[in-house]
Amino acid sequence: MKRFSWTALLPVILAFLVPTAAVIALRPGPAALPAADPGPVIRVYRAATHSVTPMPLEDYVAGVVAAEMPANFHMEALKAQAVAARTNAVRILAHPGRATGGADITDDHTRDQAFLSPDDLRRRWGSQFTAKFDRIQQAVRGTAGQILVYGGQPIDATFFSTSNGYTASAQEVWGKNLPYLQSVPSPWDASVAPRFQDTKTVSIKDLAAALHLTAVPATPGGSLIQVLGESPTHRITQLRVGDRVVSGNDFRTALGLNSTSFTWTISGGEVTFRTTGYGHGVGMSQYGAEALARQGKTAEEILQYYYRGTQVVPWSKTLVLAAAKRPNP
Repeated sequence: MKRFSWTALLPVILAFLVPTAAVIALRPGPAALPAADPGPVIRVYRAATHSVTPMPLEDYVAGVVAAEMPANFHMEALKAQAVAARTNAVRILAHPGRATGGADITDDHTRDQAFLSPDDLRRRWGSQFTAKFDRIQQAVRGTAGQILVYGGQPIDATFFSTSNGYTASAQEVWGKNLPYLQSVPSPWDASVAPRFQDTKTVSIKDLAAALHLTAVPATPGGSLIQVLGESPTHRITQLRVGDRVVSGNDFRTALGLNSTSFTWTISGGEVTFRTTGYGHGVGMSQYGAEALARQGKTAEEILQYYYRGTQVVPWSKTLVLAAAKRPNP
């Protein structure tokens, strides 16, 4: 009996395997996903270094979201913030070189939007940097290129921390009527915002100095501060303080109050203010967005609630950047 040999079967085995291997080698693999468009270059004036830093738009948006909203917020709230930040940047890019040193925008939150670089965030977050920045980048990538438009143009997507129960219209705060910046109820802030209500006490002497008063009543009492105007959303629009008439916004800024929705008491040479809400009140309430996200609302639903009549579209669908787009650095 002839002994069986595996060697004799080797040519047969190879005959079956080689064609199969060839087919496998030639079969195309999964198509690579296209890289996200980093967008046009935006030049940011950094106040700390008095320098202008150019960067891709999407990198800038990540720095704004990280600076303006807590990284542990719900992902849909972070996405809504990313769209608002990108919208403001795209609108500003239509007017290149408007800021200091030929920059397009500053990192000063009182003028534009706050911005922090990855190095800034490493110093701020320490060992939590990777986890927190990953969440920010996820929100930015998840909304890549998306902006808010009204009538086909990028809107002024203003936002603030906490409402007093209602957002304010642009008309009542800044005197300009924008159809997408109207007052809407935002009652959820009270349940989630840590600074929904706050108190601050200042001496009458410091108040007079902050407002440059030349005359203060000898016995101030109720005559020191008088409300001359109040908005439908219970924000003070105008006051008489001593011998001056000031706007609610100027008063808030001078004294460092959280909002223009406040009451006060005077006792023993001091004024104690009780504020409700935090920020100017116009546009998207960030803590309102967080509360809505927790209720299951999407970023687009949140944005369209606070910015009435707007649409979320890719910035490339607008013509606003036609003359402003610059190559990536």
